[in-house]
Amino acid sequence: MTRGLIKQPSRFTAMARVMALLVALPVLATIAFMVVEGWGLFDALYMSVITLTTVGYHEVHPLSDGGRVVVLVYLAVGLGVLLYGLTVIGEFLVAIRLTELRGRRKMEKSIRELKNHLIVCGRGRMGTTLCDQLLANGEPFVVVDKNPDIVADAEAGGILALTGDVTEDAALRGAGIERARGLAAVLPSDADNLYIVVSARLLNPGLMILARASDERAAEKLERAGADRVVSIYQAGGLKMAQLLTNPNVEDFMQVLTDQGRALELAEIVVPATADFCGRTVGEAGFRRRGVLIVGHNKAGGRVIVPPDPSVTIEAGDTLFAFGQAEPVKEIIHHCESKPGKASVAP
Repeated sequence: MTRGLIKQPSRFTAMARVMALLVALPVLATIAFMVVEGWGLFDALYMSVITLTTVGYHEVHPLSDGGRVVVLVYLAVGLGVLLYGLTVIGEFLVAIRLTELRGRRKMEKSIRELKNHLIVCGRGRMGTTLCDQLLANGEPFVVVDKNPDIVADAEAGGILALTGDVTEDAALRGAGIERARGLAAVLPSDADNLYIVVSARLLNPGLMILARASDERAAEKLERAGADRVVSIYQAGGLKMAQLLTNPNVEDFMQVLTDQGRALELAEIVVPATADFCGRTVGEAGFRRRGVLIVGHNKAGGRVIVPPDPSVTIEAGDTLFAFGQAEPVKEIIHHCESKPGKASVAP
């Protein structure tokens, strides 16, 4: 049989065998010393351990010729097994490290290839919810957190993640901030979020920045520092509770928009000049036939019209807010993204 046809044991199997041998040898030697020399259990075990480890201590009791034979056989077999075990353990540890390095390089390569993606700074409770929603929407994004355990957990969930301090420019550059279209600063500290906003704005002036704030004063500072949108968690929570109390049925309907695997989609679409509906009116574009409603229309530099008049002409650079079944909405987005222009799903 050729060597290539021989099934090689896995590293875990080899490790298990080595550990079994390293346990079995001292046990067998202990029994041999007890039988041949008539020693007690502790003396025999002590002798077997110091012999295998070659620490150089003298015998616990004078050895007979039979005991010396046991030592000779034990050393010949034990040293070979010990050296083999150390080799297997070393290979096992090196293989784990190499696997980690390959995984890290693959992750970094995937991040370097990202363009027009999103960056989530911090994966705490709010960051985890944000990541879950982005993942459900199929949005390309990177998570940066300084806790290696959190990063490992994100990677296990199929999320691109980096270990780093997001208050430092190096971590933001590692996440590809120069190529990103949006960033969310969701650390629990307002001071850290403020620092991230300032750094991100300097590194990418055109970046869309969303920041978390714990109160109104922090929200004001974050906006002045360059955040495009600020979410005050207590204010947002209070407004949500008020809406639930006063309009429970409406909230049940709106919940469809935010559930994972949702059937409906709300999207913001920037119209490219080559879109098939560019130059037509909202009524002529045929969105209703596709199961999509245009609920808002914004001329470049103007205000959002809700709802838009069907006679309004759609022009290049306009922003449409489309609502409807997920598949038709995504088809329109894909059509616009395949043209010189841009379309994006509102988070």
